[in-house]
Amino acid sequence: MKKGLMVFGGLFLFLFATLSSSFAAELTADMITKEGKITRNGKIYVKGNKCRVEKGSTPLYTIVRGDKGLFWQINNAEKTYIEAKLTPEMKPTIEEKIFGETVRKPVGAETLNGYATKKYEVTAKKGGKTETIQQWFSTEYNFPVKVTGSNWSVEYKNIKKGAVSDSLFELSAGLIKDTSEVPDVLH
Repeated sequence: MKKGLMVFGGLFLFLFATLSSSFAAELTADMITKEGKITRNGKIYVKGNKCRVEKGSTPLYTIVRGDKGLFWQINNAEKTYIEAKLTPEMKPTIEEKIFGETVRKPVGAETLNGYATKKYEVTAKKGGKTETIQQWFSTEYNFPVKVTGSNWSVEYKNIKKGAVSDSLFELSAGLIKDTSEVPDVLH
């Protein structure tokens, strides 16, 4: 299960590697992530500077607590969690400004998944490498509809503004902190 946790953590951090310091308001959305030939469906919950990402039917999910400066990766199957200090690279892909952004070029407006968006081509530096990213950003929701890189994408559908329960951003009772081994992706 540790290997699965590391793979999930790596994918999650990869998806979280494109943001600035603050998050969107309060909303929920369905999330489709693709990395190479692998597609995963999930759900994202956002409230201020807190975010929870669930990946389909897996028992693994992640909570980002910007207010506490923490990143939690929870394994419900084992009733454990890993905690790491939150860094800018770990924040979710939910804002207009991309983490590591060096150039932003507007390339038009499009309707995607029923949302009017501004489309951008963004150049970002990540870990010494430069990547070109396409971004479709809804100004109505102040939230991305889709973000794509060279071998990955994150798409948000069924975006709904509205109250999100604070309990979604808390650790469940009975979880045990796993301090035996922090995955490399969290160093």
